[in-house]
Amino acid sequence: MSLIFLGAAALLLAGLEQVPKLRFRKSPLFRRYFLSDLTYLLTGYVAGASLSLAYFVTGSSFIGEATGLPRLAAFDLPLWIAIPLALLALDLGQYVAHYLLHRYDWLWEFHKIHHSSPTIDWLATFRSHMAEQVLRRIIGPLLLILAGFPVSASLIAGGIFIAWAEFNHSNLRLNLRFLEPVLITPRLHKVHHVPGTLEKNLGTVFTFWDRIRGTLICAGPGEGAVFGNGEPRYPQTWPTQLLEPILRILRIRKASYSLSAR
Repeated sequence: MSLIFLGAAALLLAGLEQVPKLRFRKSPLFRRYFLSDLTYLLTGYVAGASLSLAYFVTGSSFIGEATGLPRLAAFDLPLWIAIPLALLALDLGQYVAHYLLHRYDWLWEFHKIHHSSPTIDWLATFRSHMAEQVLRRIIGPLLLILAGFPVSASLIAGGIFIAWAEFNHSNLRLNLRFLEPVLITPRLHKVHHVPGTLEKNLGTVFTFWDRIRGTLICAGPGEGAVFGNGEPRYPQTWPTQLLEPILRILRIRKASYSLSAR
């Protein structure tokens, strides 16, 4: 289900981004590092979909059997209630994971890859290290697992989450301010990819979590906004990015050990 949402959103957004009146800035469909980001999409999302489903089903079943806690799936909630609740729980879980990626230096070295993209479009959504994917796939659905949400509602919520993440990364200029009291829009998320405001607008779907923490910036990026992680020469290819954060963490630990040994 998530893959269906992913594919449909990708096709729609890729087309809309080529419409001059709709796009944020001019960028070809097959822009620079397209193949690198496509590799991230295939290795990080498509390949991991079945593992995520297995983790959710197995985890929810284990929690129910081990604790005897009632499962939401047993209440047979209608989808129009279960899906929004599941999306809210998933978005909060992903927000916590995203916060941790920015909060701890060693996790930031992995998340820095996502922010390294100089181009923000639908495909840039999927630029993230395998270590980040593991963290997000473990923490993101935890509330769904603990509460025992129905599989169908969780799958649909997951599909909506991914599609909205693609939408928020899209190279589109749309006036959707009427949605922003509740929802993160492409305008708001672009702020998060500007080096000076990386700690702001961490939400993916809902603005609630940033509003609670006081980290929501409602002013969009300027015309000449530069996107990135603050390091203009950061490696941009998939193979080099796979190793870069690991090498940096090892260098930092080595330097720290050398200082403590003096």
